[in-house]
Amino acid sequence: MKLQWLRRIAPTVTVGITLIALALSNLTPAQAAPFDGQRTKFADEGFRGAWTRTDAESVRGGRTLYWGPAPWFDYAEFYRQGGNGLRTVQYFDKARMEINNPNDRSYQGGVTNGLLVKELISGRMQLGNGPYDSEQREAADVPVAGNPRNANAVAPGYAAFAGVATLDNGYRDPQRLRQRISTTLDRGGNIGVRDDLALAETKIVQYNSVTGHNIPKVFWDFMNQQGRIRVGGRVATGPVVDWLFAMGLPITDAYWTRAQVGNVEKDVLVQLFERRVLTYVPDNPAGYKVEMGNVGQHYFQWRYAHLGTPWAAPEPAPPLIYASNIDTGDHWELYMKHSMGSSRITTNNEETVAFSWRRSWDPGQTRLLVDSRRSNPEFRQIYEFDPPAFYGGDHAWNAGVRRISYTDGAAPPGSGPYPGYLPKGVAHEFNASYSPDGAKIVFVSDRSGNPELFIMSMSANSPMQLTSNGCINEVPTWSPNGRTIFWEHNCDGDFEIYRADIAYNYDSQYGVDARLVNVKQLTNNNSDDRFARVSPNGQLIAFGSNREGNYEIYVINSVDGSGERRLTASNGDDDAPTWSADGATLAFASNRDGDWEIYTMDLSGVQVTQLTNNTAQDRWPLWAQ
Repeated sequence: MKLQWLRRIAPTVTVGITLIALALSNLTPAQAAPFDGQRTKFADEGFRGAWTRTDAESVRGGRTLYWGPAPWFDYAEFYRQGGNGLRTVQYFDKARMEINNPNDRSYQGGVTNGLLVKELISGRMQLGNGPYDSEQREAADVPVAGNPRNANAVAPGYAAFAGVATLDNGYRDPQRLRQRISTTLDRGGNIGVRDDLALAETKIVQYNSVTGHNIPKVFWDFMNQQGRIRVGGRVATGPVVDWLFAMGLPITDAYWTRAQVGNVEKDVLVQLFERRVLTYVPDNPAGYKVEMGNVGQHYFQWRYAHLGTPWAAPEPAPPLIYASNIDTGDHWELYMKHSMGSSRITTNNEETVAFSWRRSWDPGQTRLLVDSRRSNPEFRQIYEFDPPAFYGGDHAWNAGVRRISYTDGAAPPGSGPYPGYLPKGVAHEFNASYSPDGAKIVFVSDRSGNPELFIMSMSANSPMQLTSNGCINEVPTWSPNGRTIFWEHNCDGDFEIYRADIAYNYDSQYGVDARLVNVKQLTNNNSDDRFARVSPNGQLIAFGSNREGNYEIYVINSVDGSGERRLTASNGDDDAPTWSADGATLAFASNRDGDWEIYTMDLSGVQVTQLTNNTAQDRWPLWAQ
């Protein structure tokens, strides 16, 4: 049966606006993936070239960094003019690089450098080229200099500069050429004066007439610094950066601030530009008195507060979760595997099965999505557990269990009748899978009849239906770069594995408007191919299939379904594979010993380890998906 996909909309026009300087050829964008173990590698050769120009060891010497020692997060973020409404970005300590149009490398290697500082001050996160194509958030209280906020109470955040910044408000400062800077700004945005800080190097030597701001000598010299650079594979001497590209226009004057830097509270001169922040600390070592502020870190904390600090944390490695009836005999509860055995983490009268992790570099912000009938035995619903819930049990005094779906006829407090818009009035909601950046959820619902795929923001507002074909669509799993989903599909009596790219018309914390494009069938036979999970590097799909008469574990290439390999060969059923965080190991369920147990194996299928051993049924493992 030919699939009929929902929301066939004309493709978005891709517009490239590029501002960075490199002569690069044969550029091939790499896959972007935050949790594939490769996040310190460059997601695009254009990014590598821009970084190498200024920050490679062969040219730096004792010079401060312009981007940072290495990248630490890359992804496909929504941008309306990007292909499928997405663009590849990569974060560094001091900035974010972007590829808006991978097909246009004619100028500066196709790399752009985002206007992050403007977004942090205003709270308006840009969603496209249009000046008003944005999402309004709360302006950032992230300190512009010094330690993070939890160790830096005194420093002003970006929001504190709103009253003295040129955004869309027409604000301008008068020209103050040859004056020295003694003006201060505190965390509350209050202006003061300290004459003792009017140092000779702070004399104003430039006035930018476009935005109306003064630039002191110490910053102007840094912006026009000559030095060693790497261009076209050779070391040369020239302007270290094109400051207009690297920094944009000044949007404030320079102000003295107080900031906690390490264990010391210091006076720090700061000036905010569209793309960067410059800081000056008089007692810093030579070569490091003026530095680019850590705008990339600051913006990431504002945009992805739930993801922690990847530049300062090891890769998250979620524990292995599985379902068992060992204590109940008649329904599934969740258990966590650890070195001492297993711990029960749910206690209900109805089944609960885990399906997806929201991974985070902050362990306190890790979340677990589960299917459960805990509120109504007739309908599966989606719940989210926080760390106390899955480490201390969902009935621990401090456990946080957030109910996400209410399609069983129940209603959240104060909401009134809900969910009346459903054609059936009530429905099953299950198989909820967090996107790798933790901002969206793809899930399954039978609210319109058969199980179909839906997508929604983390807030669970206004789900958008992705499939509408009168078939069964279940078990969605994301590619590591967030561009693609994989799932099992049954239209003709057997399940096959499919993949499709997600094209976005809109994506924000308030809702998602998306559709599936480039739909491709990866398996095609008369048996059931089920429980697909994508590897951390995005290259392989593991799944269970009964094509040999019983279920065994297979892997195929995620792009086209080629390279099929069978990993297990047992007398029982082996199914529901799930990947470890490093992609070297698969956990799966098997009844090869007479009842269902949890096993692990390497990708050769040779080294198999049995993790549980009892007379109960242990099923549905979840590891790092």
